[in-house]
Amino acid sequence: MMKKKDVSMLKYSGRIFAVAPVVLTLIFISGCNRDPNVRKRKYLESGQHYEAAGKLKEATIQFSNALKVDHNYADAHFELGKTYLKLGAIRPGYTELARAVELDPRNLPARTELGELLLAGNAVDRAQEQAAAVIAADPNNADGYALLSAIAARKGDRAAALANIQHALAIKPDQASFHTTLALIESADPQSGTAPEMELQKAIALDGKDTHARMVLAAMLEKKGDLPGAQQQYVWATQQTPKDLQPRAGLAGLYMRANDKTKAEQTLRKAVEDMPENEDASALLKDFYLRTGQLDQAVTTFADLNAKYPKSFPIKLNYATTLVTKGDFAKAGPITDQLVKSNGSQPQVQMLRSAMLLNGGKVNEAYDVLQRASKNAPENLQLQIGLAKVAEMKGDFGAAVISYRAAEKLAPNDLEIQAALGELATQRQDWNMLSQIGEKTAGLRPDLAQGYLWRGMGEANEKLYEKAEADFQTALQKDPNNASTYAELGQLRLRQGRLPEGTALLEKALDKNPNVEAALEGIVAVDVSSKQPDKAEARIQQQIARSPKNAAFYTLLASVQLTNKNFSGAHDNAKKAMELDPSNERAVQAYAQATAAMGNVDEAIQTWDKWAIAHPKDGTALFMLGLLEDQKGDQAKAIENYKKVLQINSNQTSVTQAMAANNLAYLMIQGGAANSDMALTYAQTARAGLPNSPDTADTLALVYYYKGTYLTARDLLEGALKQSPDNAAIHYHLGMTYSKLGRKADAEVQLKKAISLDPNGKTGKDATAALAQAG
Repeated sequence: MMKKKDVSMLKYSGRIFAVAPVVLTLIFISGCNRDPNVRKRKYLESGQHYEAAGKLKEATIQFSNALKVDHNYADAHFELGKTYLKLGAIRPGYTELARAVELDPRNLPARTELGELLLAGNAVDRAQEQAAAVIAADPNNADGYALLSAIAARKGDRAAALANIQHALAIKPDQASFHTTLALIESADPQSGTAPEMELQKAIALDGKDTHARMVLAAMLEKKGDLPGAQQQYVWATQQTPKDLQPRAGLAGLYMRANDKTKAEQTLRKAVEDMPENEDASALLKDFYLRTGQLDQAVTTFADLNAKYPKSFPIKLNYATTLVTKGDFAKAGPITDQLVKSNGSQPQVQMLRSAMLLNGGKVNEAYDVLQRASKNAPENLQLQIGLAKVAEMKGDFGAAVISYRAAEKLAPNDLEIQAALGELATQRQDWNMLSQIGEKTAGLRPDLAQGYLWRGMGEANEKLYEKAEADFQTALQKDPNNASTYAELGQLRLRQGRLPEGTALLEKALDKNPNVEAALEGIVAVDVSSKQPDKAEARIQQQIARSPKNAAFYTLLASVQLTNKNFSGAHDNAKKAMELDPSNERAVQAYAQATAAMGNVDEAIQTWDKWAIAHPKDGTALFMLGLLEDQKGDQAKAIENYKKVLQINSNQTSVTQAMAANNLAYLMIQGGAANSDMALTYAQTARAGLPNSPDTADTLALVYYYKGTYLTARDLLEGALKQSPDNAAIHYHLGMTYSKLGRKADAEVQLKKAISLDPNGKTGKDATAALAQAG
């Protein structure tokens, strides 16, 4: 009995011992999983595995997971930075590399990568610091000398560039990329002969998959006129790295330069078919069609590709984009809806969605879509530019500037962004901003006229005439046929009182380009100021005959006709301008003014109301609504709209806000002395915004008159009268003020003058009543 019991116990005991090692192993493994060093290392290795397999997005996730375990893990920052750069995310890539170097200054590969990135961003001195640190830590670091070579080449020091790359090759003679760099440096010397090609052949022999070397060789062969040889190199590169888009893009470019569009198209289409998930491949094909003016073919091709690869996001995206570009929103709508469902968070999809909303006239909704998207992807350049453009459509120029400035940070050397900022600065009459943009543009591209032109415009409007003259002359040296420069130089001559010379320059601008609006405006201004309105109209008609599709010229004609009280003509020409350019605010304004003057105030209000709804941040629109409501006799609505103008960010429409404050003060003081304190606040705001305006002086004086401060009112009105001697209202108000000061004879003179200037108007009638009462 005991024996059996012992045996059973032994068996049981054996089972215990058999299980124990497994339990211990599980405990050990569990303990390892809780070890943060093990976890972060596993995430790092997993990310490296994904990166090696070309799965870059998955790699970023794993590297980010490692950083969640240890946010100071330098190796993970380094690997994440490199992966971001491969994805084309430059700014986050830079951030990660900089953090890796900060955490581990001994990580020389990270320093080298960071130095190359800084050099690419034109931060030469900072790149030099990284290279120096690498060489100081390791005097035999070949990559450090290669970086020094690139820096010297950027500085134009060919001797130093050559010496440093040769030093790098002495340390690491089997580095293919170094031979390619040497070839590029040698190719700058016309006496180098076949040496550059020999170096490239060495690079290819060392690394058969070095597409960069083959592409450089292809470029050299093409330059020599050996097109078959160049084509062969691109084809080889394509075959060796079938998932690399660059060789295919180079081959397509070669075909384009040889005027073989068919082969270029075939090459790019084959790239899309071989790499349907490659966003750049689809974008290149789309851009090819747009550059060659084959929009219909683009739609046909992408429709076919979309049918073959229905799950490809890049193909579907570019299909929808081409449809939108063509204006086929009906077809683009369902495809955009599909993209929103499957890839709604992608910035490109949000931009498409915004375009669809804009087509439906939903400017505010389109802006909201882009604003949310830009918050989620602040590094996306096209989103920031798109947001800025839609802000302009809304009339929110302040928001447009903010978005363009954000885009400028992402692409500081982009001249198109500077051009957009320059246009906004001109519209807002922010001459200081325009001068700064001109300064930067001239620094970026001193060979172009535009920077000097913008800076000169800013200086001219700030009355810095000598500086403006110098910049305009420099602009003409850079581009003797620049019509805009002649126009601005002509405007400068007009400011200097040199009218014949100024007019001649303006005419020259129009000879070079019949659509230069500023030139025609200057000529017309001379005619109007010299009391020759008929001549001004004839000159505009003459220019319209040369440029019958220029909406701005019809708008200018309408403005002159408004001055001449030809309201019917102004109405018709403003309407024509609106038909040619529905976004022309000045045309809408002229149309509304002419319509109101013809007695159709309600129609004018409806016109402006539509514009204001579409442009809720447009202070001018709200101001015009206020004027029209006041003209209609609805002072409550006028005051409401003027107050809305003042609620807009003051940096956006300061001049318009000053005018709104002026009219508010005037309306409030007309409502009685009880409003005098608030009216005084508005009148002072108006005067601060427009300190040289006789109208703001008149309004402020009127408020002081009602408050019994007659001497201050007198001083303001006497000053305003010198600026505007034919203003009936100022004469009337000064007459009333003189009367309060006991100067009856002077009061009588001013009141009679007001009556003579406005015999049938309200001011003339009020002055007549005051004169009768005084008598």
